[in-house]
Amino acid sequence: MGLKIMNIRAMESKLPDRQAGFTLAELMVGMTIGMLVLSGVVSAYVSSSRAGNASQDSAEQVENGRQAIEFISYDLRHAGYFGQMGSLPTPTVALPDPCETGNLVTLFNAMAFPVQAYNAPAATPLNCLGAADFVPGTDILVVRRASSEPLAPADVPQLGAIYLQANTGAAELQIGDDTSAIGTTLKADGSAATILNRDGVTSAPIQRLLVHIYFIAPCAMPANGGASCTGALDDEGSPIPTLKRLELSAVGGAAQMTIVPLVAGVENMQFDYGLDNLPTTVDSITGLIGDGTPDCEDVDPGSLVNAGVTAGCAVANPGAVLEWTNVVHAEAHILARSYRPVSNYANTKTYNLGLGLNALTPGGSFKRHTYSSTVRFTNVSARREIPI
Repeated sequence: MGLKIMNIRAMESKLPDRQAGFTLAELMVGMTIGMLVLSGVVSAYVSSSRAGNASQDSAEQVENGRQAIEFISYDLRHAGYFGQMGSLPTPTVALPDPCETGNLVTLFNAMAFPVQAYNAPAATPLNCLGAADFVPGTDILVVRRASSEPLAPADVPQLGAIYLQANTGAAELQIGDDTSAIGTTLKADGSAATILNRDGVTSAPIQRLLVHIYFIAPCAMPANGGASCTGALDDEGSPIPTLKRLELSAVGGAAQMTIVPLVAGVENMQFDYGLDNLPTTVDSITGLIGDGTPDCEDVDPGSLVNAGVTAGCAVANPGAVLEWTNVVHAEAHILARSYRPVSNYANTKTYNLGLGLNALTPGGSFKRHTYSSTVRFTNVSARREIPI
């Protein structure tokens, strides 16, 4: 018995001492090391997140600029397309109101101006574009054309929408009417469409009249969920300038201009216009002056005060209204910016947006890039080309 007790005590004396835990100094050193490691991880995450946001902003900026140019270029290429219509109406003595929606005669006469614009106005010049929806100093562009897809025989015209029916010798605007089983379009006097094809039997194509007014708005998504910008609370408190357009549409059975957002992040828009005013004599075949090729450029063909021109326009400008009928191409200039400001970045660059605004320095902390495109008005130019 005594031997067993001695053996147990001997074994216990060989067991290691129990750990007494960390000292305060050891704990503080461990916590410090942990905080340093965590700080490094957080710093790396923040840097990676910023780099990712910057890369995303850059990609969005590039895509937005290209989209904006493409929207505008596509419309300008088709400006003045009015189906089988042989010649445009006689130009009026004053530029037409692009906000007109109900007077078919006024809308028809306005087709004499496939393109018209307002050069960097300090305030909105249009009664259908409120001050809250317009960025002062940016151009406003109006494009008129017909849809390239005519109504099929079984299509129901939209109630109140404006349509064009034309053959080579006659043309008229009509209002959509959906009260019949198939649907009809009505002339200004309320009678049904009657313009026929050359066979004298079948109806000439009926196509939707398109009037698009491009402008820069100070926001993309208004705070109140409506169509008009409201101020600092738009776009969740960070308003983003946006390319939008007013479209001639039909709402509730009546024609009206409706705001449609196109591309966010577009900060400025400027245009230079190519004018075809040589030769100055009216051609016996086309019935127009010029030859379909631009002879000079002007930022504001609608003004006798030439804010920016190339050689030829200043002396050839026949008048504020008539000059718009000589415009056959445009150079579109877009300034796109990132959605978010970039920390620790100051934008001191100067941007060239054409003849009228070639030294723009917006400043701030946004990354920016310019996009430009020269667009020929195919239908307008073709009417002026002198046959060989």
